[in-house]
Amino acid sequence: MRGLRIVLAPLALSSLLFVVACGSDDSSSGGGKSSAPPPSTAVESTELDSKLGAVPKPESGFKVAYVAKTLINEYWQDVKTGAEDAAKRHGVDISVQASKDESSLTDQLDLGRTVLSKKPNALLLSPQSDSNMQSVIQDAKRQNIPTIVLNDARTEGTDVYVGPDQEKVGGDAAAYILKKLPKGGEVAQIEGQAGSPNARLRIQGFKKGVTDSGGKLKLVASQPGDWDRLKALEATTNILRANPNVKAFYANNDTMALGVVEAVKKSGKTGIVIVGTDGIRQARSAIKQGDLTATVAESPCTEGKLGVEIALRLADKQKVPAWVLSPTQTVDAKNVDKVGTKSCL
Repeated sequence: MRGLRIVLAPLALSSLLFVVACGSDDSSSGGGKSSAPPPSTAVESTELDSKLGAVPKPESGFKVAYVAKTLINEYWQDVKTGAEDAAKRHGVDISVQASKDESSLTDQLDLGRTVLSKKPNALLLSPQSDSNMQSVIQDAKRQNIPTIVLNDARTEGTDVYVGPDQEKVGGDAAAYILKKLPKGGEVAQIEGQAGSPNARLRIQGFKKGVTDSGGKLKLVASQPGDWDRLKALEATTNILRANPNVKAFYANNDTMALGVVEAVKKSGKTGIVIVGTDGIRQARSAIKQGDLTATVAESPCTEGKLGVEIALRLADKQKVPAWVLSPTQTVDAKNVDKVGTKSCL
């Protein structure tokens, strides 16, 4: 048995290391902790020029690489557009890589390693979880290559995080629903991908908003849609069947919100409030058509732009805050024409 213990000890150690490495990627919708600085330390993106001065000019051959979550979602396409437009405006070379979908964690890690091996001057990332790109960020730090996370998974060791307060985003959705339903009623939530900090924080913010309604709103169901339109449609159908008195849905992103719209239409029900998050053009068009009630819109093009500009600021040794807040706004029928349905926010 003594010999057996000698063989098993390394295996046990390997298992322990695996658990430690993966443990931070909590798969439950409400668990896990963000490694981002607290909201109180965040600085509005509009304040950067006044605090730090103009964006510095790049050195010749300055290169930025961006590893996106995916490009099948309109939101991340717009982050890419914002980054490329800013790179062109500032005379920066940029390359963009993306995973095939929003659940390909290993694929994204491999892309990150490949991109880093080419030694860019700065690395922009939109990680799929708060741990899958950890090793890339650590390697970049050892090579003195700054890392900037654009929205979603705020990962330990990152130099700067660019994005909104996602818990507030979920809270804003709850507040909007309460405004539309002043007498209250049953509400439901369609959750994003388990392990995504954005999903986790939006879920928490929405639930807190429901609690803060003073009993007017009652959350009767909160089911995963995994950022997928079809899954959201199926989840909504099940919720409506089990809870026929639901008066409102909040979906953690617009893609799922459009799935909710389809399910509600198929059910034949009318007057149900449906709120999404992101502000993609499809969602804004659905608002204009009267299908979607509202979206808590974020600013993907602005986030991409900020990523490139912050890379230049870091290269110039400017002391950029650890969290730069990108703007949000709630878009509904009252202001959708002003915001537009084709603009990149």
